[in-house]
Amino acid sequence: MNVVDEQAREPTEPAEQSVTSRAHAPGLAQGARFVPWLAPIAAAVAGLLALGVPLAPIAGYGAYFGGCVIVPGVLLLRAAWSSTGNWAEDIGLGAAVGMTYQLLGWALFTAVGLQSWLIVWPLVALAAFAVVPRLRPCWRIAAPAPLPVAWCWGLAICATALIVYTTFATLADHKPPPDGTSYYQDLLYHLSMVHELTRSVPPELPQVAGLRLDYHWLANADMAGAVDITGISPTLVLFRLWVLPQAVIALLVCAALARQVSGVWWTGVLAAVVVLPTTVASLLSPSLTLSVVTSTSAAVLIIDAVFRRTGRQGAWLLAAVLAVVAGGAKPSALPLLLGGIGLAALFVLVRDRKPPWRLIAAGTLVLGALISTLLFIAGSTSGSGFQFLAVAKFESAYGLITGDTSLPGTGGLLPLPLTSGDSAAATGFWIFFGLILLSKGVLLTGFALAGVRLTRRDPVAWFLAGTLVAAWLGMLLLNHPAASEVYFLRNVVPFAAAAASWLVAVAFAGRGLRAPAVVGISAAVLGVVLQLTTKRSAISAADSRPDQLEALARPLLAAAVLALLLVVGWLLIGRLWAGQSGLGVALPVLVVVVASLTGMIRYSYNAFRTDNTYRVASGALSPDQLAAAQWLGEHSSPTDVVLTGSWCVPVLRQPGCDARGWLISGIAGRRTLLEGWAYTEQALATNGVDGKPYRVQPSPWPDRAELTIQILAAPTAQLLEQARGYGVRWIFADPSNGPTSPTLDDFALLRYQAGDIRIYQLEDR
Repeated sequence: MNVVDEQAREPTEPAEQSVTSRAHAPGLAQGARFVPWLAPIAAAVAGLLALGVPLAPIAGYGAYFGGCVIVPGVLLLRAAWSSTGNWAEDIGLGAAVGMTYQLLGWALFTAVGLQSWLIVWPLVALAAFAVVPRLRPCWRIAAPAPLPVAWCWGLAICATALIVYTTFATLADHKPPPDGTSYYQDLLYHLSMVHELTRSVPPELPQVAGLRLDYHWLANADMAGAVDITGISPTLVLFRLWVLPQAVIALLVCAALARQVSGVWWTGVLAAVVVLPTTVASLLSPSLTLSVVTSTSAAVLIIDAVFRRTGRQGAWLLAAVLAVVAGGAKPSALPLLLGGIGLAALFVLVRDRKPPWRLIAAGTLVLGALISTLLFIAGSTSGSGFQFLAVAKFESAYGLITGDTSLPGTGGLLPLPLTSGDSAAATGFWIFFGLILLSKGVLLTGFALAGVRLTRRDPVAWFLAGTLVAAWLGMLLLNHPAASEVYFLRNVVPFAAAAASWLVAVAFAGRGLRAPAVVGISAAVLGVVLQLTTKRSAISAADSRPDQLEALARPLLAAAVLALLLVVGWLLIGRLWAGQSGLGVALPVLVVVVASLTGMIRYSYNAFRTDNTYRVASGALSPDQLAAAQWLGEHSSPTDVVLTGSWCVPVLRQPGCDARGWLISGIAGRRTLLEGWAYTEQALATNGVDGKPYRVQPSPWPDRAELTIQILAAPTAQLLEQARGYGVRWIFADPSNGPTSPTLDDFALLRYQAGDIRIYQLEDR
C-alpha cells in the first residue's frame, strides 16, 4: 500500500509500506542487517586511535555505553512502551531512555556519596529483566518488523560519514589538556561541570564555591556518570569519547521519527541525510546534543501515545522523563514540543469541535517538565530580552552595513536599523534577514506540510509544523547576549528533517522509479549550483554604501534567479511530461538538502587538508600553567577549594577583564573561591551596564575578588582566616594573573613551583 491509498484511511495512521514481513527473519538476513553497522564502529575506533586515544579507554567506554546505557534502556523501553519492531530504532530510542535511567541513578548515588558504586544501578536493571519472568520477553522483539537491508546500509553510511566528520573536522581541532596550547573557553567550562558533577548533588558552582550551579548541566551529569562507572578521566570523556556514540544515536532517533510520521521506510535514510550537515552532535555544545536525542525520543513517544497508540501507556511516563532531561540539557528544547502540541491541538479542536484531551494531557506533561527544569536545573537565561532578528548582530559586517553597534541582549523590540530613519541601514537589515532565511532553507521546507492536501489532514503534520513555528519565533524574537536563540533552530532539526522527508515521500508515492530519479538528479544539480552561487562576498569598509549593499545581496539575487528558472523550467516540463503533478513539492526540498550537504562536503574537504588546531590568544595557556593545574588536580581532594586569580582570559586584562578563565575549575577540576564568572546568572543579568557586555562586567562577588587580590599581593594571617572560612585549602599564585607576594611563604606551605607559578597548601587549624 502506498501513500496515495491512505486517502481512504485515517490520516493519523500512515502506511508502513516497505517494512518487511513480521515473521522472524532468517539468521542470514539478520546478519546482513548487522554487517553495515561495523563501518561506523570501525570508523569511530580508528578515528580515536588516530587522535592518540589508547585502545583501553575506547573499549571501556564502548562496553559502558553498550552494557550500561543501551541494553538497560532498550529493556526499559520495551517494558514500558513497546518495540519499534527492529533493533536499530530500538537501540536509538533505548539509548535515550538508558541515559535518562542512568541520570536518575547518578543523582541518587552521588547524593549519598556512593558514586563509585554507580555500576550497581544498571546491573540492577539487567538482573531484574533476567530474573523476573514477566520481564524476560523484553530481551527479544515480540513482533519483529525488520527494516530493509538498504535502510541499514543507508543509516550506517550516514553514521560513518558523521563520525569521520566529527572526528577529523572537530575533535582533531581541540586537543585535550595538557596536549593543546589553546582551549575553546566553553570546553573548559563544561569540563569544570563534569568534575563538579562527579562529587555532589545538587552541584555547586565550581567558579564560586558554596553557591548553587545554575546551568543546564544534565549533559555534563551524563558524562559524570560515565566517569564514575568507567574510571576514565573527565577530560578524555568530554574531549574524545562522549560525542561519537551520541552522534549515532541522534541519527537513529531522527530516522525513527521520520519513519513514524511518514510510514515510509526510506524517509529515515533521507532524514539522516538532512541531519548530517547540521551539527546536531556537537563537541562544543554537548547540551544541544543530549537535548536533541531526548526531545526527539520524547516526540516519538508523544506521537504514539496521542495519535498512533501502538504501545502501552508507559509511553507517557517515558515521554515525561525524557522531556525533563531534554529541558535540563537545553532550555530551547521543550518550547518546540509545546509549539507542536499546541498547533496540533488547535487543528484537532477546529476539526472535531471538541477538546483534544490527549493533546492537552501531553501539553500539560511537557509544560510541567519545562517549569520544573527552569526552576531547578536550567540556567544561563538571564540577560535575555526581545528584539526582532537580534541574532543578526553576530553576522559579519552587520555593524558596518547597518550602523548598529549595540550590544547583543540590549535594545527594544525593533532593532536600530528599523527605527533610525536610515533607508540604507534598513535595506541592509532586510538583506541580512533574507540571508539568514536562505542559509536555513532546510528548516523552512517543513511548513509546506500545511499546504499539501494529504498531509494537512493529519494532526501529526501540524505537530511538526508547530515545532517549526516555535523554533523560528524563538530565533527571530529572542535577544540573548551570547546568541543562544540560535539553539531553537538547532533543536528543531530532527522535526524539520522528518517534515522534509515526509513531503518527499508524499510526492513520490505511487510512482515508478523514473519520476523520482529525474527529480533527484535535477535536485542534485540545482543544489550544487545553489551552494556555489550563493557564497557570500567579502564586504570592504572602503566601498561605497550602495556597493556594500550590492555585494551583500548577491547570494539572494542568485537564489532568486535560480528559483525563477526552476519555476519556469518546471512549467515547461509540465507541458511536455504529463503526470508530474505533485512532484513539484519534492524538488525544492531536495534542492536545499543537496545545497546543505554540498556545503558540508566543501567544508570537510578544506578541514581535512589543513591544520585547524584551535589556536586563539584568548584561550592560550602556558606549559607551566597546564602542568601546575594538573599537579594541583592530582594532589588535592575533590572537594578542596582553591584561591586563584585566574578569572581572566589571557587578553583584555584589567580594566576590562574577560572573565572566562577556568584554568583551576576546568583543568585542575577543583572548586575555587572565585574564578571566571562570565556565564553565571548574576553576570549575564548585568549585560549592557555601562555599555559593556556581560563577559567584562565586574565580579558579582566583589568581596571574594578583593579577598583574593589582597591575599595574593599582601597576605596576612587575618586574611587567610577569612579564606579558610570559605573552605579554601590551596592558593594558586600566578604572576601573570596579577601581583603575587613572596611573603606567602610565611603563611602557607609551598607544595609546588614551576617557573613563576607557586602552589601553597593551607595547614589545618
